[in-house]
Amino acid sequence: MVTDIKNKCILWMDGSLFFRGIIGFFNILIRFFEGSFLVRLFVADYDKDRLRHSCFVRIIEGVLNIFPKFSIPIPQSRFNTTLLGRLLQGSALWRFFTGVMGLSLPAYGLLAVVIGAPFLPTMMVAGMIVLVFGLSLFHFNFKLDLTSMPLLLFMVITLFSGFTSAAASYSVLIAILTIAMMSSYLLAKVCLTSRKRVDFVIAAFIIAAAGTALVAFYQVYTGYMDASWVDRNLFAALSMRVFSTFANPNVYGTYLLLAIPLAAVCILYAKNIWYKLFAAGITGLLLIALGLTYSRGGYVALAGAVFFFLILIEKRLIVLFVAGVAAMPFILPTSIIARVVSIVNFADSSTMYRIAIWQASLRMLGDFWMSGIGQGAEAYNAVYPFYAFSGVTALHSHNLYLQIFLETGIVGFLVFLAILACFFRTQFSFMRHTSDQRRKLLSAAMVAAVVGFLMQGVFDHSFHNYRVMLVFYLFLGIANCITEVEETDT
Repeated sequence: MVTDIKNKCILWMDGSLFFRGIIGFFNILIRFFEGSFLVRLFVADYDKDRLRHSCFVRIIEGVLNIFPKFSIPIPQSRFNTTLLGRLLQGSALWRFFTGVMGLSLPAYGLLAVVIGAPFLPTMMVAGMIVLVFGLSLFHFNFKLDLTSMPLLLFMVITLFSGFTSAAASYSVLIAILTIAMMSSYLLAKVCLTSRKRVDFVIAAFIIAAAGTALVAFYQVYTGYMDASWVDRNLFAALSMRVFSTFANPNVYGTYLLLAIPLAAVCILYAKNIWYKLFAAGITGLLLIALGLTYSRGGYVALAGAVFFFLILIEKRLIVLFVAGVAAMPFILPTSIIARVVSIVNFADSSTMYRIAIWQASLRMLGDFWMSGIGQGAEAYNAVYPFYAFSGVTALHSHNLYLQIFLETGIVGFLVFLAILACFFRTQFSFMRHTSDQRRKLLSAAMVAAVVGFLMQGVFDHSFHNYRVMLVFYLFLGIANCITEVEETDT
């Protein structure tokens, strides 16, 4: 039915002068940029065999795979023939250990992380990641992909910037926490080795997001709010902004930017009609929850994600997107429209607050662009007061890219961009070559979700919440697993 509607819309639009004008404009842009270095950087194929056999990859994989691997069942493993194995075998400790390892805890542990990340305290989630990653070292052989290379380098730079920070004792701990959250990418890559596992984790991700929406609705029902998130001078009718389990409506909106495209595409991706209806219901819940955050950056970023998805899948549907955007003022509540319009209102205290912080942060960057200032709010606040405007306090720069630049310096910033470039290159290459249209839809939706997340990063430091950082890198890992299981799984 969805395909029929799509085909009828395309047939109707093909004869439209307005539609032909839009498509012509985009075709001109495509021809203008298609031979550029930037486009070739993202879409050119890379030699996977050459990557896997490179000296650097073999060294890193050798370090990760140095631990003995326990087969299932454990009693038949080689470990039993070692001296330590003979001493431990038969003991209560050994029976417990083999039972835990025999359950393949890394895969189940990853599932627990996906479900628990939106709800559990940050340090508990970090502890889960460290434990599960540690177990995976004894379970799996790690195989690095293109995105893993700059990711591992970024981990090293992050730790180094912690030691050289203006608040080193604090910054090193934050750097270690950041590295733990980034390791979720590697954990996803090593655990999700089949379509069934990937689909199961995606379902868990969507269900967990639906749980956060229910928490948000409960906040509305009880009237629970934090008045500091509402500018009553400009938005007198705005009584509350939900933040669910993230303590900040903008942070919650950022989390939803990853969840909404994934839930929406499952309407098309799922084969069973009941699964499709379930995905549609969750998508509706998440959209309402995003609306209740009143996050202006979230609204703009979601529109950007939808636009990017249409470019990847069917650019002829862009005209419907344009029509939908034009109809929004007549459909959406006036409170949401007022929030969107206020983006260009410089009388808004939130807008002026961000601009003042950006200006001060850019001044900081002028002095620390080479080395960075180190990780975390304490490192930022050790330097920021010397550059801040009077009365403007801040824990971070309210911009993801500016913050990463400030924390890790020019090298760290470029390596972070390399992570994104490698991710997009992997996904675009997969979409260009795959014949599985369902998987292509899923890949395109996840890429669009990442684009929306990165757009929101212009307005906020999305990684200030470390659980959101975890979800982001985990999301990248799940998306790249789609490309791997497509090649090896039937």
